Amino acid sequence: MSSVPTPTSPLPNVRRVVTGHNPSTGQSLILADTTQPPTFWSPDSVNAKFDLYYTGSVPAVNDAELNMHIENKKLKESDEHLKHNGWVDEIAEHPELISPQGSTFRAFEFAPGSVSPMHRTISLDYGIVAKGTIVLEMEDGSRVTLTEGDTLVQRGGMHCWRNETSEWGRMYFVGLGAQPVKVNGQELKEEWRVAK
Repeated sequence: MSSVPTPTSPLPNVRRVVTGHNPSTGQSLILADTTQPPTFWSPDSVNAKFDLYYTGSVPAVNDAELNMHIENKKLKESDEHLKHNGWVDEIAEHPELISPQGSTFRAFEFAPGSVSPMHRTISLDYGIVAKGTIVLEMEDGSRVTLTEGDTLVQRGGMHCWRNETSEWGRMYFVGLGAQPVKVNGQELKEEWRVAK
């Protein structure tokens, strides 16, 4: 990932709140309340992404901080930063777009006039447009325009995103690892290419 390019988005960075449990009492609490910094796929990219959450399995483990509390006594002094609540923010350790056996939660921005690569991931993705108007284009050329509040279920299809407006757009996605699509006995693989 690279530093912030120009032009920069006028949209605010994404605030993320993560809940958990007190390891001694089991009471629910706030583990993290942060504003996530944007990251970029390449130095040329103007479209930011915000890494929000990652799980390595489904069903997810919702009590990792309770198990970590037990291990805290074994941590070295250099690992003191982990002792604040025992929770480890896994998304920081997993830059890959999709968790093959789990889930990812990210926000993506779309600069005015921008086009994403045409791509397929081995995933089931749930998306919602939070800001702006975004065009979904499929491999066969079919297109649909999505506006604020519209939702999308992307089932491993080859697609790209276009912002054909003069305003910035933002979408939120939950990606779940999935079985590859098979056509005539052949698995469709992850693929990235320049959109036309």
